[in-house]
Amino acid sequence: MKLGLIASIAIAAALITGCSGVKTPKAELADHDSDHNIPAIDNMIVEMKQAYIQKCYLPVANRKPPENACQSELFQTLERRYHLDYNQNHVAMASNDLFFKDIDAEIRKMMRTDPEVRDALRNGAFSSSDEMITYYKDKYKFDTQLEQY
Repeated sequence: MKLGLIASIAIAAALITGCSGVKTPKAELADHDSDHNIPAIDNMIVEMKQAYIQKCYLPVANRKPPENACQSELFQTLERRYHLDYNQNHVAMASNDLFFKDIDAEIRKMMRTDPEVRDALRNGAFSSSDEMITYYKDKYKFDTQLEQY
């Protein structure tokens, strides 16, 4: 009887733990039409997003105490907006704001230094630098429609 009770508790704990887990976001190359295909920007964003997911997003989504500036900034944003009652969708929304501040700065730097990016802007892929940044923000945003358990 004791073994059955222990097994039942272990199964229940496994189910609860499995259902309350955080879904890891993906950092994948986005699909573009030929006019908007700028591999240098895509590669930069994917690399930065992978690092952001590991260093900032997942620790905060898993409610671990902040260990670096990125985690602290994300946690403080969540705390201001949602107090301590935040879920993964909230983490994704706040990450879209914070992550893309860095992406914005990096794209603007690439517009000045990378010939491929400058040429794409000059050749009419985008009508302005702001349009380019808005485009990439939309293509690489974090999913905010995650099912919550």
